[in-house]
Amino acid sequence: MAFKAALGVIALALLSPFIYERGQVSFLFWKNAPHRLVKVNTFASHEVRFSDRIRSCEDALMVESEGLAILGCDPGRERWNTVMGIFLPEPVESGKLYIFNYKDTGLSDDEALKPLEFVDFKFQADFHTLGMAYDEPTSTLFVASHRHDYPAIEMFKLDLKAYTATHLRSIQHPLIHGPNSIVLINDHEFYVTNDHHFVIRDYPILNQLETNLGLPGGSVVYVDISPTLTDPEVPVQASVVARLSFANGIELLNDTTAVVASSAKATVYFFSVSKPDSNAVSGLPRFTPVSEFRVPFAPDNLSVSKDGALIIAGHPHVPSLGKFAKTRHICNSPEELAKADARMQETCKTISAPSWAARWTEDGGLTTLYTDVEYPSSATAVRDSDRKTGIISGLYAKGILVWKE
Repeated sequence: MAFKAALGVIALALLSPFIYERGQVSFLFWKNAPHRLVKVNTFASHEVRFSDRIRSCEDALMVESEGLAILGCDPGRERWNTVMGIFLPEPVESGKLYIFNYKDTGLSDDEALKPLEFVDFKFQADFHTLGMAYDEPTSTLFVASHRHDYPAIEMFKLDLKAYTATHLRSIQHPLIHGPNSIVLINDHEFYVTNDHHFVIRDYPILNQLETNLGLPGGSVVYVDISPTLTDPEVPVQASVVARLSFANGIELLNDTTAVVASSAKATVYFFSVSKPDSNAVSGLPRFTPVSEFRVPFAPDNLSVSKDGALIIAGHPHVPSLGKFAKTRHICNSPEELAKADARMQETCKTISAPSWAARWTEDGGLTTLYTDVEYPSSATAVRDSDRKTGIISGLYAKGILVWKE
């Protein structure tokens, strides 16, 4: 009897950190329910723009030298979401890329927002955007796209004056099975996160267990495309350099520090990045965990402003986000909404998915910038610290939120 009791005490001691951590995350979701959410707005002014032209813009990048933002918007996410497990029948609308001129504030909406015209892009009809990264010296854009056949990182040569995106190549590899966020090392090397090990399309139950138990199935993959640039028949080089639960946004604070968001843990992790020694056999960078901090929401994408601040956007109430996502194909379609029953029509009027954007600095710690239900499902926040302008883009939102400090 004493032996069984001892085993119980040992088991409880081993499980206590896990139970406490998952309890903390669950409490956040209770606390951040839309009717309990404490709203915060630190902006001098803000407005939601282009709500009649674009929606479901998961990622946004700022080209600060030009005063332009690149937006990746995918209305097809309402029917095809390989992260959240929404697989509805065709037709599935394809995604597009846009250029937003935030520098010239006197422009009309038509002048300020321009779609990019694809050139030589044979997957244009099956383009479903998630994370993006832009190499300004070569004008090369990398976009994670969850195509129906297999995910890919699509590479484009951008002409920001002519508003064209010329497709260069598709990057695919077995280790890039669920690409989410991308950060560039240079024009031929990058890191990409896979949010899960078990992709929900193939393993729905295991995917949910991986998420809800906070298991470290997500990964950070180092990719070198230089062999393919020399010979298109040679595959890219890819290796896993870190694993964590629901790996989402990734950024480089500097050459030796990477930051990765874990949506399932409501935590942001810092890694020391060691460059490979010239005599090393593997030639791979090494990720070593160094620190972490919790955030009061499920962090999605990360960005770094010129003044060194880490900008974090995410989802304070994941249950609301799930319900919001599953109704978008009806609520955003006049035809489907007209056929819906009274309960669904009322849901479309009232349901929301709260947003949260925050800033972190080493000296000041974490500061909330915006928390509200006015603009839903924040996935990315980017900031031009010189122009005191920022953008929040929403996973399932109409338009983008533009703020002034």
